[in-house]
Amino acid sequence: MGRTCHREIRKAMNQYASFILRHVRIGAVARDRWLFGVAARGMSGATGGDAAEVMNRVMELVKKYDRIDASKVTETADFQKDLGLDSLDRVELVMALEQEFSIDIPDETADKLACCSHVVQFLLSQSQNNSSSSSP
Repeated sequence: MGRTCHREIRKAMNQYASFILRHVRIGAVARDRWLFGVAARGMSGATGGDAAEVMNRVMELVKKYDRIDASKVTETADFQKDLGLDSLDRVELVMALEQEFSIDIPDETADKLACCSHVVQFLLSQSQNNSSSSSP
């Protein structure tokens, strides 16, 4: 499967999520506040420089992936080279990370996430961006 197919799968999943959210019987402002609250809770532990806790969450999620030998998972183990994930496996892993942390990872960024430490750097940067944009 090519990247185009993977993007189509992600697009379909996002459309499905949007469809469900559109049919939730709450107003747009309330829905956005609810989504922001879910994202804030999902990112709790990622704020305040708590990189160790975020790393633990990321590594535990990666270890649970059925195509990975959990004993090989380290902070710097390359998803493709060291853990043997193909492109579809990586898309599934990114989707699991998006669900775990209640965030959206753009395709361009997802392609650059090669190991757990890259994921943690991205999550912490997103957390810092969210906290700086929400401060008065």
